[in-house]
Amino acid sequence: MNRVHKNIIGLIQYFYIYVMMSSAGMALPAYIGNDNFIIILLLMGMYYVFKRKTIYHLQTHFLFFIGGLFFSMLLIVIGSTLSLGTALSVTSIPLIVYTTYKIDPINYIQRLIKLIFYIALISIILFTATRLFGFNSFSGIFPHLYTSFYREGQVYSYGGFLYRFVTLHSDRNCGPFGEPGQYQCVLSVALYFILFRPNLFETKKRMQYMIVFFLTLITTLSTSGYIGMIILIFCFLQYTSKTVDKRMKYAYMIMVIGTILFLSMTKLGNDFMNTVVFNKIYENGQLDFSNSSGGARTTSISSVLSTIYHHPTTLIGVGYDELRDMGVGGCAGFLFLPLAIGIISFSILFGFCFCQVFKYNKGFWDIMVRIFLVLNMGLGQPHIMNFALFTMMLYPYFIANSFKKAKKIYVRNCQ
Repeated sequence: MNRVHKNIIGLIQYFYIYVMMSSAGMALPAYIGNDNFIIILLLMGMYYVFKRKTIYHLQTHFLFFIGGLFFSMLLIVIGSTLSLGTALSVTSIPLIVYTTYKIDPINYIQRLIKLIFYIALISIILFTATRLFGFNSFSGIFPHLYTSFYREGQVYSYGGFLYRFVTLHSDRNCGPFGEPGQYQCVLSVALYFILFRPNLFETKKRMQYMIVFFLTLITTLSTSGYIGMIILIFCFLQYTSKTVDKRMKYAYMIMVIGTILFLSMTKLGNDFMNTVVFNKIYENGQLDFSNSSGGARTTSISSVLSTIYHHPTTLIGVGYDELRDMGVGGCAGFLFLPLAIGIISFSILFGFCFCQVFKYNKGFWDIMVRIFLVLNMGLGQPHIMNFALFTMMLYPYFIANSFKKAKKIYVRNCQ
């Protein structure tokens, strides 16, 4: 009976993990509608929060933070153009992360990484197939996401529940997400846990996970993903410089060298470099950051800073719709979000999360890698409210506060 109960708990947690991952741009919100999806997230979060007994003082502490965040935005909703839907959407992400963790704290990360691993394998297989047989090879098999259209009525993507074939990014691996920028964030965080939380996984699985995540991250052709990879490599090598985990360190260095050789000596590698670097930076042989996504990010950052300078009252929080009406670009989510929800709510949200990063960590480089990955995502992508980032920032805090009598060895291993 105990075994059956554990299996049921495992299935429930996998279901919650999938729904949580869907919040980052998978197909489920597109099929049922984004507003309906947010309501489902909130109901799922509240159900498990109140269904099970509290995990000691963690729940009280964390729900106080959630409540403070929501009510700070609610005050802004009353006095500005910020919508209640935006406030609920922002609140739902940290809530669903905590709820999914709470279902089975000990196995949360292992199950999350395992699901990402299988999704990554599927994405590599299907991405390779589209490169070999053509982008529309599977269009008759998988359903089209009829709710997502762009430019002249073309379908934005098809498939979606485990892999999305995105027309706009036909030469890039988007996984189950609508754009490679969201996928790279999930993969980067998965690599973070593999490298900086080794005691959570068996050595053999760590090697398998690392290879698959690393290769998948390359196929996203995401500039933010490649910057994240550099951050992970640098911080990991610094982090392990005084440790005895030489096997993992050497394996990582071999993969880095292999990647460099692949990019520099193969035709496919050269195509990757042309897509990711040269086409985004160079124009007519000259350095130009105004091209492609690089230009969009630069323009977005300038637009946000200009808006703050000319309209400082936007820091109160005016909502996404008002910002779009003002012509403010949203590619830099870390700068865009304070204008949408207000600097006070933004400070509560990330002030709390960064505080836990500085309080619960495994040293200086563990702090740095988490902060840099958040900033890389926040300055390079529009969607900063990503479940993976909040899992990375909050997991050690969750573990350390989940037990009445903190077992130092257990906490250290799980952190």
